[in-house]
Amino acid sequence: MSTQDTTPEPKARPKWFGAAVMLLALVLVGLLAWGLRVFLFLSNDKPAAEPTTAATQTAPSSAPASASASATAAPVEDADAAWGCQADLNNDDASVADSAPAIEEWVAGGYNVIPFSEFGGCQKQPSGLRVGYAHNEPGALMAAATYSVALDPSVSEEAAENVEVAIAEGPNRDRLAEKAKRIRDGLEQGTDGSASSSATLIGYMRDFYSEDAASYRLIYELPSASGGTSKVSVQADVVWEDGDWKLDPASGTELMTSDQYQGQPYIEWGPKS
Repeated sequence: MSTQDTTPEPKARPKWFGAAVMLLALVLVGLLAWGLRVFLFLSNDKPAAEPTTAATQTAPSSAPASASASATAAPVEDADAAWGCQADLNNDDASVADSAPAIEEWVAGGYNVIPFSEFGGCQKQPSGLRVGYAHNEPGALMAAATYSVALDPSVSEEAAENVEVAIAEGPNRDRLAEKAKRIRDGLEQGTDGSASSSATLIGYMRDFYSEDAASYRLIYELPSASGGTSKVSVQADVVWEDGDWKLDPASGTELMTSDQYQGQPYIEWGPKS
């Protein structure tokens, strides 16, 4: 099947903690100095420009309209499918433990690029966030990679609606929503991560997967102060809830955490792989 994306990119600009690599610049400084765990926030810098490589090429025009549902499409009343377009995804059993899923396009999302394929995200929200993933492991990994750079409920009232569709229900979600509102109201400032747009997803490590939950460590590479490169590992956990993969937040103050990459083997996967 084809998964054409015809929906225009959002005008809203992320501001704070919703994307995992948005504090990668701070991660670099902190990790090089102390090797400490850091928390991820989105920055206040300009979002990444549309990629000029094949990542931004338009899918064939013959793709079915259902594969790129409109931003205003209503959720389907089905416990195992939140969005109508999910019926057209590849929901076959598959594993990403030994090989990465094929990606049709790496498209602009937040400050970086996100995967787009037959495994999701087929539904673009008014804020521009992509949801709607296949109920299998490739879908879980796609959701984790997307939410790591594109989930930011602080940017606008439209983005605030993403809290319910993309973050797992619970007290952590409630506290994250409250913090996002304080940032939108100008009562709190998001953390700056100006170098995050230069980070590149290069692979992942699979911690575990089940039909209801999955955990991955996304490996990002970014320039270092010495002129070389450095790697960080971003912990991304997702759960299957209300018919879609949603982010299981690290706490009530951050969506994900990251650490310095320690050299473990990982599966290569990203816009340059």
